[in-house]
This record gives sequence, C-alpha cells and structure tokens, in this order.
Amino acid sequence: MLIPLSWLKEYVDTTLTPEKLGDKLTEIGLGCEKIIKTENDVIFELEITPNRPDLLSIVGVAREVAAIEKKEVKLPPLRQDFAGQAKLKKILPLTIKPNLKINPRFTGIIIDGVKVGESPKWLKDKLVKIGQRPINNIVDATNYVMFEMGNPIHAFDYDKIKGHTMSVHLTKGGEKFKSVDAVSYRLPKDAVVISDEEKIIDLCGIKGGYNSGTFEDTKTIFIRVPVEIPSLIRRASQSLGIRSEASSIFERSVNEGGTIDALKRCTDLILEIAGGNVASELYDLKEESFKPWKLSLRLERLSKILGIEIPIKQVLSILQSLNLSPKLSTNTIDCEIPTYRNDLKIEEDLIEEVARIYGYNNFPKTMPQGEIPTSKIPYFKDFAFEEKAKRTMTAAGFSEVYTYSLVSEKNINDANIKPDNTLRIDNPVSREFEYLRPTLKTNLSQALKLNIANFDKVSIFEIGKVYVGKTIENFEEHYVLSGISNSKSFYEVKGTLERLYEELSVDKNPTDFIEVLDDGIFFEINFTELESAKMKPKIFTPLPKYPPIVEDLSIEVADNVKTGEIIETIKKQSPLISDVSLIDTFENSRTFHIVYQSKQRNLTKEEVAEIREKIEESLKEKFTAS
Repeated sequence: MLIPLSWLKEYVDTTLTPEKLGDKLTEIGLGCEKIIKTENDVIFELEITPNRPDLLSIVGVAREVAAIEKKEVKLPPLRQDFAGQAKLKKILPLTIKPNLKINPRFTGIIIDGVKVGESPKWLKDKLVKIGQRPINNIVDATNYVMFEMGNPIHAFDYDKIKGHTMSVHLTKGGEKFKSVDAVSYRLPKDAVVISDEEKIIDLCGIKGGYNSGTFEDTKTIFIRVPVEIPSLIRRASQSLGIRSEASSIFERSVNEGGTIDALKRCTDLILEIAGGNVASELYDLKEESFKPWKLSLRLERLSKILGIEIPIKQVLSILQSLNLSPKLSTNTIDCEIPTYRNDLKIEEDLIEEVARIYGYNNFPKTMPQGEIPTSKIPYFKDFAFEEKAKRTMTAAGFSEVYTYSLVSEKNINDANIKPDNTLRIDNPVSREFEYLRPTLKTNLSQALKLNIANFDKVSIFEIGKVYVGKTIENFEEHYVLSGISNSKSFYEVKGTLERLYEELSVDKNPTDFIEVLDDGIFFEINFTELESAKMKPKIFTPLPKYPPIVEDLSIEVADNVKTGEIIETIKKQSPLISDVSLIDTFENSRTFHIVYQSKQRNLTKEEVAEIREKIEESLKEKFTAS
C-alpha cells in the first residue's frame, strides 16, 4: 500500500518527520517497508496484514496516525443527503434482483447527464503517486474514493444495462466474460456475477464488464458500492488468476457500514468533475443493520495478559484515540466498535489494541519465570531421533520420499491385506484415495516403478504414519520407517539396518523386517516402537595411553567352520587381545587382523609370541587349522 504524505496530511495534521513517522507506523503494526522521497512529496510503502483491510485506505492510515499523536481525524466532506424524489429533476427506472446470501448489501445511485473525459490534474497526480493509471474522470473518481475511504466502487453505463435490470447470482461454470480491460475469461463455478436481461455485466468484487463499462459516449451511470462474501471473492479470484485492488479488500472483509458514506463521497466527486444530476433514490438493499457492535474489556484481564499495570486513564485515552467510544463501569470498559474494524471481535483484540498503541518497546524487560519441566509432555516428539535416522539412511545411499496417506482398494489388495480390515473414508475424493494406508509397502513400490523410468538404481525410504484397524473406534496410528531398493542386496540392506540400530543405540534384529520382492528388497520397521525401545547405554572409553602391537595371522581351515567361532576362540586366549577382525580370504585360507594392547603398560614381543602360540594351538585343536 502506497501512502503519499501530502494526501495523508489532508486528514491528520502530523508533525512527525517522515523517518520518525515510518518508525511509529512500524511499531504499531503497519510495516513501513520503504520511504520514497520524490521531488515534491514523500511516499510510504506499507505492508498491511490480512486482518486490517481498513488500512488499505488513506483515511484508515490517518486514523492510526491520529491515535499515535493524539489528534483528530478530518474526514472527507459528505455533501449528498439523498433526500428523496422531491428534490430530483429526473427519475430513471432500475430493477434490482439481489441475492443477499451471496451479496449481503447492495448500495447504489443513478447519475444522469455526466460528461466522460479526462480527470483534473490534481486527481491524476494523486492516483499516479499511489501507482494507479488514470483512465477517465468516472473511473478515476471511483478509484480515488476506494483508496481514500476503503470501500470498492464500480460505475456501470446505465444505458448498456439491457432492460434496466440487474440480477445477482452465482455462475454455473464455463460462462464467457470480457472484463472492462478487454480480457476474455471462462468463469468458474460459483463466482458472484451481475446479469442484465441478456448477459453477464459484472464479475462482482473483482472486475467490471466491458459490455457495461464507462467510456467517452457514456451519458448516464449507475454507481454501486457493495458488500461481498470474502470466501466467494477469493475463490473466484484464485481460480481465474485475477488480482485487483477491489478483490484484495473484499477478500479481507470490507467495511459493511461504510457503503453509504463512500457512495456520498463518490457522488459528490463525480458531480464536481463530470457534471450531471442524481436521477434516482438511494438503493440500499440489505437484511442486516450493519451497525457498530459492543465489546467489553475487563481491567483485571488486561493486566493479566499484558503482565503490566497501565493506568486506567491511559487505557481510556488509547481506546478513545482509536474511536472505540470507551465507557468505564466498575472494573470493565465497554466499547462500541465501528464497522470498519472487522478485526475486533473478542476481548483479547481490545487488549492487543491497548498494547500496540501503548508501545511494545515501553514494556519492561523481564527474565522468563517458572520451573524448567523435568518430564516430557504427553505429545512430545523427539525430532532429533527421527533426524538421526534420516541422516543414517541418507548416508547409506537412500533418498527420502513422501507419499499420500490415502490409497486405493487395489493398493490394499496388492499388499495382501483385506480392504474390510482397513479404515475407509466415507466421502473419498476419488477411488484412488479411498483407504487410510495400513502399510507403506504399496506406496514405495509405486514410487520405485515411477523412478525406474529415469534412474537405473533406486533406493528410497519414508518415515510416515500407517493406520491399523478397521473401525474409527478401534484403530492405532504408528510411525513406520520403510524402504525399498532395486540395487542393494539383502546383505547391504541388512547392514544398513544394523548401522541404523547402532546409531540409534537400539537392540533389534534387522532380518525380522526385510522382505525380498520380485523387483527389489523391501523393509518396514515400527518406528514408534523403535523410538520407545530401551536404549543401550553408551559408555565412553578413553583412548589408551600405550601403543598396540598389530599382527595378521593367516590360517587354513575347513569351509564349514564359521568365522565368528574362530574370532571368539582367538579372543579367549588372552585379555590382552583387544580386537580381532577378518581382513581377507583365499580358497580355504583366512587372514585375521589381531590387535594386542594393555591399558597399564607397553607389551613386549615375547609376551605377544606366547599369546600367538596359544592361539595357534587352540585353533589346531578345535578346528584342525594350520
């Protein structure tokens, strides 16, 4: 949102320097992203949060500046009174068929005898400063008032409305529509539109129609100031990929009580710069009153939430500066919320208003208080454990994937699981997403097939939820770690899982979870159980002070003798043997790497020779080795 300082000063007499004003606006929640100094003005570029549509207007920002500086806001003059037929020179017919469920308020007026042309220089200059392109005096007037007061306005060429009938309705989908900027669209289903007796003439809240736009030959106009349903406008805007200043306001919720004031201001301006006369009574079709609402603030609650005591007089002053009409009764302040403040609905909203105007920087700096928890909360999740598992799997050559939690009946059958024993969605979006997955097997198998088209070797894994059970009253959610590979052998996968358990300090047998498939090797581990399994304590062993003596011993032994038994036999011959490992095999010969080491002293060659002799004798006696 661009705010020229010269335009802002028309409504509030600020005395702050541009830099100081920018800082103040940022402090109270209007992020001042940039201050642009031009030859004859200063432009503030503000970042407005979605909950404050009232700040998408010059007057809205002026109210905030007035609250900061404790000054009055000078609102735009409203000369029109829409007194009725007695004062009208001419009355033109118009039939309006509203739909107040999709268009809660329809406010408008007819002006006859306008002369469409170029806008005066002052108006064009103001629009250019806020990044707008002047078009003609009618369109420029509607844009000017929208940016000034915050209510979007649209002007129709009255003579182009066939049958002088306007009907508000939802689209069926697929209708053709040409916008006022000559771009053609196919409208989505449930977009809010206005039609005359033959055609769609307006895409409500987003773009006007080319077939009812105001051009040089326009003589009579109908000005409309509506209230739209935010969700309907946003849905249509996103579907069409159209973003306009009007839709930005309507998506956030417009000032429902400000339509008549905006219409008066726009009518005044058009009569001034385009001539003409009002040619109808005021149209204001609605079911609700759209009046200010009451909201109370308890002083005790204010102090509890903010953690500080603000004097009552100062609280009242802050609320008054925001035009909330505060009245103190005992320990409660009753406020009347103006319709442009749609964001003030609950007591905490008022507390936030007090805090931001008081100034967050004025809150005393305090250290956090309370006790450090000694036990884990019930829903605690140890992401460090999960991240360690992911790093281990990635280091082993697996890539992480994410798959859908919903699967088809065919997927369930492919996993040899009965669909009747699986949770089914009552209203699935399609048959492909009908059941909650009881395993990751089918998901990863499908992912494997998709990736094989682009990669020869595929190894993937996922940590995700599976849902075990067949009724909503009796089912369990489990996190599982699953993986699949078309390139790794059974022993490589087994080694990966052994390494995983070692890193996680978990005592498990990995072969319990590996299944050989036709197109790869698959495994699935209950990660929830893994996480809660008793951890093996890690014991720190200091580095030895004394150097080892290392030998390689080759023996010939029968093929049916297990290597593990040979290693155990070697280790039993002396406590000075700290490590034994197999390093080579050739035919019936095996070579072992033996490390001799003492924690108390240096070993001698004679001591090692004695141990070696015992090893040779024991291997010869037990395995007939040589």
